[in-house]
Amino acid sequence: MRISVKQLAIFLDEYPDKTPFEALKYLTGECNYGGRVTEGLDRRTLMVLLEDYYNENILEDGYKFSPSGIYYAPKHGEYDSYIEYAKSLP
Repeated sequence: MRISVKQLAIFLDEYPDKTPFEALKYLTGECNYGGRVTEGLDRRTLMVLLEDYYNENILEDGYKFSPSGIYYAPKHGEYDSYIEYAKSLP
């Protein structure tokens, strides 16, 4: 089952005061990718990896996805700033 961006936006509008990270992990890991990940351990690995991306810390500037610090959540900005960040990655 694929969730459209519009459906996701409607779903998120139901949680104006709190980001529903558990629901986002479920939608991403089980619904969107889960149908393609058929091995149980692979599915568990996917869900564990999503923990690094869907959590409260992602809302803070400079949140790092790995201990190396190379990959981090860029500061909120204009579209072009995200493109420049992506181009700077190894």
